Order: sequence, then structure tokens, then C-alpha cells
Amino acid sequence: MPGEPKAAEDAAPATTLTRAAVAERIAQRLAGRLSDAALAAWAFDRFYEVELGAASLETGAEDVLEDALDALMFGDDPAFRLSEEELRALAARLTTTGYAT
Repeated sequence: MPGEPKAAEDAAPATTLTRAAVAERIAQRLAGRLSDAALAAWAFDRFYEVELGAASLETGAEDVLEDALDALMFGDDPAFRLSEEELRALAARLTTTGYAT
């Protein structure tokens, strides 16, 4: 009916996760301003925001963003932690226009 609030599932996600936002978090980690655990927690939270529809991924960059979140969200575990070289490569991948895999 007119004037009724939209159902939650009809509402657009409140935020959009961008390549720049993920690259910035990686840069913070590389600069020592963010711990591995904090970066992993941030990525984990963003992953579930997207999964639950509370956030969306930058249009055209969905695959690279999904890969990045997947690579980062378990970084608090030494077995899955990316090296600084791997973090730099991931950040570079996020900032290139071709989204190469």
C-alpha cells in the first residue's frame, strides 16, 4: 500500500564495499596501523554484511572483492595469513582497472 515502509528484503543495501576501501585497509595493515587480527575481523564483518544483504560489492569488481575478502578474513590464523608481499600484490590487484585474476 502507498505510504507503507518497504520490506527489509526490498531495501537496497546501505553501503557498497569498494576496491579502494579494501586496498586502504591493506595499506593500513602494511603501515602497521592495523593488526592481522583487526584486518581479518574487518574482512570477516564485510563478508557477512554482503552475505546478509546489508552491503553490496562495487559493480564490476565483485569477483576481485570476493577473492580479497576470502583471502583476508582468516588472516588472524598463521596458517592462512598473507605475507607482506602477498598483501601488496592483492592491493595492486584491487587498484588495477582490469581486475585480473
